[in-house]
Amino acid sequence: MKITDDRLYGGVYSYVMTPFNKNGDVDHGALAAYIEGLIASGLDGVTVNASTTEVHYLQEAERKAVFETVCKVAKDRVVVNAGVGTHSTRQSLYFAEHAKEVGADRLICELPTFFKINFEDAYRHYATIGDTIGLPLRIYNITAPTHNDFTPHQALQLANIEMVDSFKEATADPLRTRDVVNLVGDRVQVYCGFHYLLPEVIEFGAVGWEGGMHPAFAPLSVQLFRALIEDVDSEESKKLFKRLAPLYFFMKTYGVTQTVKAMDEWTDSSFGIPRPPQYVLPDVARSNLHGILKQLGVI
Repeated sequence: MKITDDRLYGGVYSYVMTPFNKNGDVDHGALAAYIEGLIASGLDGVTVNASTTEVHYLQEAERKAVFETVCKVAKDRVVVNAGVGTHSTRQSLYFAEHAKEVGADRLICELPTFFKINFEDAYRHYATIGDTIGLPLRIYNITAPTHNDFTPHQALQLANIEMVDSFKEATADPLRTRDVVNLVGDRVQVYCGFHYLLPEVIEFGAVGWEGGMHPAFAPLSVQLFRALIEDVDSEESKKLFKRLAPLYFFMKTYGVTQTVKAMDEWTDSSFGIPRPPQYVLPDVARSNLHGILKQLGVI
C-alpha cells in the first residue's frame, strides 16, 4: 500500500513490556507511566502485545485492557502498533478489530508459535487480516519461537498484500536484512528486530527499528537510531553504539523482559517480575546489569 501518513514511515519503536503488581495482575497505572516515559524519550511509536511483551501470558480480557490503556495514553502522540499474533486467523481478527476500535494506528502480526504454517496459508492469513481490518499491517518474521521463516522471495510476495506496509526482520542474520531490503525496500519498509544488530541492518537499508526499552535508556537508544540513520559511519554513531553495546548484548543473553523488569530496583519504574513460568534475572546477572547501567550513566 502507499503510505499516506508520514508518521507511519520508518522510525524507532519500543515494544512495551507488561507491568504486573504484587498480586501478579496487570498494573495499568505503571503501564501508563511507562508509556509516558517512553514518549518523553522522543521515539516514534510503541508496540503493544507482541512477542516479548509477555502477550502470550495474558488472558483475553487482560490483553484487550492493555490495548485500551496504551491507546488512551499514546494516541495522537506516537504511533501505536497493536500486536495481533495468535494461534489462528479467527483469534487475530478478534483482537485486531478491538485494537482498531480503541485507536491503534497499525497492526503487527507474527505467525502462530505451535504449528509450522505453509506459505500459502500464511499469505492467506495476512491478506485476510489486512483486508478485513483495513489498518496498515507489519509482518513480523521472528523465527525462533514461531519455527516459521519467510525467505526474501516470500517477503516479496507478502509485499503484494494491499495493507502490508512494513516487514520486521528478526532472523538474527543481518545478511537476511540486506536481501530483503534489496527485494522489497521500494515497496515496503524493513525494520530491525534486534538491538545488537542495529548498525549492520541500518547500513543494509532498514529504515526502522523496533526494540524493547526502559525509559532510563530509551533516550540514548533513540539518539543512537537517529545518528545511524543520518550517517551509519559517523563518529557519533560508533561512539553511541560502543557505549550501548554491553547493555544490548546483555539483553541478548538474558532476555529483554528480564532486563527491563530487573531495573525496578534502581529506577522509579514498577514493572514487577515476569509472569511465571518465565524466570527472574539471577542475582549474579543482576549485579552485572547494575554495573553496565552505572557505566552507561542511566542510574
